[in-house]
Amino acid sequence: MLQDRLSEAAIAFHRILEANNIPYGIFGGFAIACLGGARESKDVDCIAKVNKERLINIVDGRSGFVFVNQTRQDYVAFLWSDTPDRRNAVLLEVFVDQFPGSCYPLTNVPMGKVQVKGQNSGQQTISLLDPVLIFKGKLRAAALRSKFHDSADLRWLETRFSAQLATTVAQFDPVYVGLALRRYPELNNTFLRLGLDLQKAEAAVQSYSLDKLPAPQPGDVQKGLLRIPSNGP
Repeated sequence: MLQDRLSEAAIAFHRILEANNIPYGIFGGFAIACLGGARESKDVDCIAKVNKERLINIVDGRSGFVFVNQTRQDYVAFLWSDTPDRRNAVLLEVFVDQFPGSCYPLTNVPMGKVQVKGQNSGQQTISLLDPVLIFKGKLRAAALRSKFHDSADLRWLETRFSAQLATTVAQFDPVYVGLALRRYPELNNTFLRLGLDLQKAEAAVQSYSLDKLPAPQPGDVQKGLLRIPSNGP
């Protein structure tokens, strides 16, 4: 999917949420591309301070968005297209912070506005999560799945935001660090430069097996982004 088409979908989403005073932040591969990384993405991931019902009410059927029916209460998917035949539709995945059992509200969470170039809109504003939270999201992804770009994204973020990340290592869950390192040994030097305690991370995952990880649960993405471990690495 072309970056400017993803940007066009993100711009349309930003306009709707801004008009309704709903804070949100984009993370994942698309966010890394917006920050200057050499990255292509197939969709747009974000987290928003809203519940599922309200989000569907204000987005579905507006500005090219159509709700994709699914039952999870912590997550909403939309397809966006600006053509009548809905070709080249963009998937936008939204993790809401308000759902039964939610523990991590999107309150006082650092976000930043960036300019992106839409396919038709030109230069416009969207909202990204802080790079530290983008790193946390990527760390969780690298821990739980085998996709080469997760490791590459973490290494790029470390080279671009090393000083900021090094001062926030207490936010990085040692279980995710240990699992990511087990899956991608090339992350060793990246984690060492950030000052992570790799012995603690290794100890945290002694009882884990990469092929027998717990099944994903509602709220896991929100937890990975927003939770600060009580002990810290």
